[in-house]
Amino acid sequence: MTLTVIKPGLQTTIQGAPFSGHRHLGMPAAGAADCLSLILANHLVGNTPDAIALEITLDDAKFTVDQISSLALTGAASFLRLNGEDMPLHATIEAAPGDEIHIGPAKKGCRSYLALAGDIEAQSLLGGRSTYMGAALGGYHGRALQAGDIIKWKTATPSKQLVRQTPENLIPIQSDQYIIRVMVGPEFADLPIDQQECFFAEKHKVGRRSNRMGLNLTGLSLKSGDKQPMQSAPVFPGTIQCPPDGEPFLLGPDAQTTGGYPRIAQAIRADRHLIGQLRPGADMQFVKVTNDRATAIYRQKLLLLTPWLGAISLW
Repeated sequence: MTLTVIKPGLQTTIQGAPFSGHRHLGMPAAGAADCLSLILANHLVGNTPDAIALEITLDDAKFTVDQISSLALTGAASFLRLNGEDMPLHATIEAAPGDEIHIGPAKKGCRSYLALAGDIEAQSLLGGRSTYMGAALGGYHGRALQAGDIIKWKTATPSKQLVRQTPENLIPIQSDQYIIRVMVGPEFADLPIDQQECFFAEKHKVGRRSNRMGLNLTGLSLKSGDKQPMQSAPVFPGTIQCPPDGEPFLLGPDAQTTGGYPRIAQAIRADRHLIGQLRPGADMQFVKVTNDRATAIYRQKLLLLTPWLGAISLW
C-alpha cells in the first residue's frame, strides 16, 4: 500500500519512538515532538503506541492513498477532509483508493499526527526509525517529505474493522497559553535571587527561533551572575538553558546531547509532550515542583490514560 504526498506542508516527517541508549554517541532522542498525540493516533488505528506516523507542522498538507486504508488524525490540525468532506479528528476513518486526505493548518498548537493502520516503511538505524534531520537519518531518507514522495506501508489485518473514537475527556486541548511544570536545574542557583523569582512569576513567549531542536523564550532576560563559563554538561529534551544573551532556550526532541550554557530548569516527564505543541507567539508559565511531585504527576497521568490506551509510557 502507498500514500502519495501531494502537498507536504511546512515540515512533515516520519516520527515515532525516540532513539534510546545512544546519547553517549552524540545521538539525540528525536522521535515525536508530542508523544501523547502520536500515541492517541496510533491507538485509533490499532497500532502499537510508539509506531511511526506522519508528524505535520503548522501548515496544511495533502495526501492520497492507493488502497482502502484506516487512518486517524490527532493534534493541532483545524480539520480533516476526505475529498473535501469534513471528517472527525480523534476517530478511525476509512479512506478509499484515490481519496484525497486534506489536513488543515494548526490554528492553535503546532503539530498534528496522521497514523495509518499497519507498518510504515522507514529507514532503520540504531534500533529506531524516527527521522533525525540534523544528520539525515531515519524516516524517509532522513528528511522532511516533499511533493511526489511515495510512502509505503504494510496494512494491518485485524479480525474485524476497527472503529474507535477518543473519549472527550482525553482529547488534549490545543491552546496558545501553556503551563509547564519544571524542576530546578543544576545551575539554577547561579541566577540572582530576584531573577529566580521572576523566572516563575513572569510569563515567557515562544520566539521565532524555534524548531525541533529548541525554542527561544522571550519576555524575560536572565543573567547567570558572575560565574565563569561552564564546561559542557549533559542536556535532554525539556532542559531549559540560559545563554549569554539572557533569553532562555527550551530544548526539544532534536536537541544536542551536551551543552555549555547553565541548565536552570528541566520540564517534567508528564508535561514534555506539550513542548511539541508550542508555536512562535505562544505564552507559557513555568511552575516549580519537586522530584517526588513530578513522579506523582506522571503516575496520575498514566492512571488517567491507561484505561483507554493500555500500558504506555511518555517520553
